[in-house]
Amino acid sequence: MNQAIISRPPSAPPLQIRMPIPVTRKKRTVEPEPAVKLPPRGTTGPVHISKLLEPLQQIIRHPDRNRLLVEFFKDA
Repeated sequence: MNQAIISRPPSAPPLQIRMPIPVTRKKRTVEPEPAVKLPPRGTTGPVHISKLLEPLQQIIRHPDRNRLLVEFFKDA
């Protein structure tokens, strides 16, 4: 029982030529800066974040919050 061992490297698959895919560019949308009404800086330094968020927290807790939010941001 003499078996011949064939040792050769496996054949490589044929090379495929791929066409380049054109790159589509996304349009950049320019968003205007929001006009948020902030309280002025205090005489001792910056205003604490809780003072800035206080009007929004009151609006969020109010039952008619949708109308109040529209009024708050209508100038933005």
